[in-house]
Amino acid sequence: EEVVFKVRNDISPCLVTGNSLGGFTALYAASSDNAKSSNHINGCILINAAGRFRAVSPPKDKEDENSIVKWIVSSIQRLIINISFIYTKQPARIEQILRQVYPVNSNQVDTELVESIQYPSLHPNAAEVFYRVISKNGNGPPVYIDDLLSQLKVPLLLLWGVEDPWIRPRSADLIQQLYKSAVRVDLDAGHCPHDEAPERVNEEIIKFISTINTNSKLSDTVVSLL
Repeated sequence: EEVVFKVRNDISPCLVTGNSLGGFTALYAASSDNAKSSNHINGCILINAAGRFRAVSPPKDKEDENSIVKWIVSSIQRLIINISFIYTKQPARIEQILRQVYPVNSNQVDTELVESIQYPSLHPNAAEVFYRVISKNGNGPPVYIDDLLSQLKVPLLLLWGVEDPWIRPRSADLIQQLYKSAVRVDLDAGHCPHDEAPERVNEEIIKFISTINTNSKLSDTVVSLL
């Protein structure tokens, strides 16, 4: 909703694009009722976007499961994830992970990038955010990509790094099955194609923009949620 508010008041009309969780946010914004009602967003670009699909999501816990058992399991899970967070936010570990997700052009992993990733982890609420992302235990009911795509009414571009060890091309396959008009471009890159292959990504975004015309006016503003 914050994205839609910003677009509606400052930069409408535009396209939204995002990578990983930012991609999920971009899709959420583009499919929202507020965005569709006044054509605030007239295109969406997903770059190795994260998100859950109904077909591959694990079944919900049984409602009649013992509450004490659930509390114990949840407490142990939180403890393990919190310990993992302390380890994961160390610069050396961040660099190690980045090199895994930058398999094609690891030279892009430098001190500045490592520090930019570490900075949010220093926020007082960072551990709680990390826990909710890892445990998929956010507020409210789960939101699935399937549902967002069913509400989407704008052109969709998929830019997918095929060497991504986290979000495999299978996710792009599922999106294409659910949104038949989606345009897809596979890239020789990992989880962050916009950083490993920026020239190619920019070329495809410009090409996509040129195909979109709303009220006889081309959209040349792109809101990035990377």
